[in-house]
Amino acid sequence: MMFLFKKASILTFSILCVFAILAAGCGNGGKASSTDTPASSSAATAAPTTAPVKKGPSKIVVTYFPYADHLFALGKADAVAGVVNLKSLQDFPVYDTFLKSGKVANLGEKIDFEKIMALNPDLIIASDADQKDLEQLNKIAKTVTVKATLNWQETIRGVAAAVEEDAAAETYINQFLSKQTEVAATMEKSGAKGKTALFIMPWKKGFTYWSGSRMAIYYEKLGFKPFEGMKNVGDITLEGISELNPEYIFIGKDYTNTSEVTLDSLNANPIWNSLTAVKNKKMFVVDTEILGPLAMGQVKGLDYMSKLFSAK
Repeated sequence: MMFLFKKASILTFSILCVFAILAAGCGNGGKASSTDTPASSSAATAAPTTAPVKKGPSKIVVTYFPYADHLFALGKADAVAGVVNLKSLQDFPVYDTFLKSGKVANLGEKIDFEKIMALNPDLIIASDADQKDLEQLNKIAKTVTVKATLNWQETIRGVAAAVEEDAAAETYINQFLSKQTEVAATMEKSGAKGKTALFIMPWKKGFTYWSGSRMAIYYEKLGFKPFEGMKNVGDITLEGISELNPEYIFIGKDYTNTSEVTLDSLNANPIWNSLTAVKNKKMFVVDTEILGPLAMGQVKGLDYMSKLFSAK
């Protein structure tokens, strides 16, 4: 089968673009680790001489926005004072409840020591990608690093350890896994298991797609059939989608509002209307965060699939 895939692009979509950074952290996944300065500590594997992080910090600054997702999931939203690159969460409805009040400060796209200092935090949670800034961050407040990986179940444990909420993390993960099993059974009962599915978002003059291990929750866990040869993320044209001709299409909303492709233009396009998924009314417009790798987006994805296939 000939796919008209283009070379994988670097997306502006930060929540969906964090994967390159996440992928760099494969070992020691998700465990909080100490920095090289005396003020830092390892929340997950602290040395015997290091005092544990005091339970219940009241002002937390996050330098890597996925960890704010984790704190929200753990019920620590009230303690989040500021987030670097908060815009990457503000684009997605799943975070509206936590951000609409404006209490969480957007600290800009990069670490700004003055902005962080102004919040007077009692804890800073950083990524292992922030190594060059750790010494200065520790001068502002106790800083804990959590190694970034593609698996949010690992990183949420690291974040939970930093705030002594280990039990909350295990509860959240177990509830997620239980829900995942339940939804998989629902999909099998509905007859959707084994059907081909494509997850896309309008991008520039075509589409971005997500597949492979990036979408394991929907393929390996819930039972959709993937297309062979597809990368975790890449570009695809409408003609390429036509060659695949998936039985289900899930199209994320263009939160950037920059794509030349719109739903109205697709509805008037004969190639789009010839697709099996479109003809059979198996094309669904979804909130883009359910296509992402973060905890709350994937939980929302399970809820969405549960409602969709329970009605079948």
